[in-house]
Amino acid sequence: MNDTPYRKWICDACGYIYDEAKGDPDGGLPPGTRYDDMPDDWECPLCGLRKSDLRPLPETPIAEPAGGPPSVGKDRRKGQQRRFGGPAHLVIVGAGIAGWSVAEAVRRRDPLRPILLVSACDGAVYAKPSLSTSLAKALTPADLVDASAETRGLELGVETLTRARVLKIDRVKRRLITACGGIGYGNLVLALGARQRLLPVAGDAADEVLRVNDLRTYRELRSRLDAGARHVTLLGAGLIGCEFADDLTAAGHRVTVVDPADRPLSALLPVGVANALRDRLADKGVDWRLGVTLAALGHAEDGLAAQLSDDERLRTDIVLSAAGLLPVTEPAARAGIAINRGIVADRDLCTSDPVVYAIGDCAEIEGTCFSYIEPIRRQAEAIAAHLVGEEEPFIPLPPLVRIKTPSMPMTVCVSDPRLGAQQNWEAISRDVKGIRLEQRGVGTKPNFVLTDDYARFGSEMYREHFG
Repeated sequence: MNDTPYRKWICDACGYIYDEAKGDPDGGLPPGTRYDDMPDDWECPLCGLRKSDLRPLPETPIAEPAGGPPSVGKDRRKGQQRRFGGPAHLVIVGAGIAGWSVAEAVRRRDPLRPILLVSACDGAVYAKPSLSTSLAKALTPADLVDASAETRGLELGVETLTRARVLKIDRVKRRLITACGGIGYGNLVLALGARQRLLPVAGDAADEVLRVNDLRTYRELRSRLDAGARHVTLLGAGLIGCEFADDLTAAGHRVTVVDPADRPLSALLPVGVANALRDRLADKGVDWRLGVTLAALGHAEDGLAAQLSDDERLRTDIVLSAAGLLPVTEPAARAGIAINRGIVADRDLCTSDPVVYAIGDCAEIEGTCFSYIEPIRRQAEAIAAHLVGEEEPFIPLPPLVRIKTPSMPMTVCVSDPRLGAQQNWEAISRDVKGIRLEQRGVGTKPNFVLTDDYARFGSEMYREHFG
């Protein structure tokens, strides 16, 4: 009998955490299955990577940080404020995958540096990609949480301060101002993420549009679905919109998708592949309303009344926006830190203030914001290396995009957007296993699209081209 404590392993591509104690029953691994006993061809349920692509999470704090063991939470006593952090602290603002990735990367390289992670939410650790794939698997919002902020903080030897919104960054005093008190920092990491784009919708129910971008807002969606909502209107036929459409229909809900483009994922997929995805989701019951937008949303006796830009009207229970994200930059801008579309950072993720870093959806490196988990992990390593005086700059590689639509799983890499999404595609394979397309240009690495069974080879192709 193996008495070794169960361990956790994380997929750097999507954030999925394999817990030996829980196993992966849907993938044929019962609770208690050790990593060493997993078959080599096991696939991550979120992104399709293999067992060899997982890495172990720290089991316990590597060392007790300077200043004593980590503290958790905050002092909420009326009329009193407490000061947190200090001149030796690395303070991370944001408890999404970017914030926690920095904490993990820094702790691996520096066992002693005091780290404080500050979050406006409860800081729960979860794989964000699972938000658009959990309904069909009958997973509750609670099922998606891998660990509380307190638990993960204790594992890493990191202080956590949750439900503390940052009001101001005082760069002169190196201090954050929050409603819970001042927070001193030696270095600051802004992992502020992105927010859902607001769409211009008229009508007395315009504020009923749900914008799901985190676990809190996902809980709100699930509570409405659990209360009996059956018809969902999705605004946006991009990556998240298509994943939600597939997941909702698989769970028995009626779905209408509204998008101004003439096909789903129009900015990413060749016409033929996009149309094939549209047809497969239509076969599952998705009602496509393409080439139009939502003009107005009003209350009705039996739910909501949606008016489209072509004057067509439809009755729905929920309107869910998946219309794209905008980087959160306001705290940095108010502090005088340079911003463009995102918070401007170099390849070490340093901003215009050399002691302040930016990472993830909110960071802009060489004109690009990187929103996928794999580049965010590499950004975290670049920050950790820079903090300890090492050179490991972030290399802006094209992302490998995994589209989690079980009706037509896809892996896409667009290495040179100058080639255009619709031209010069060569069909390498088109058979019962799916479609493999490549797109080449002079002096460039190929773009590729893999569907169905071929999608599982995306990581191998990506490593072949980019190392």
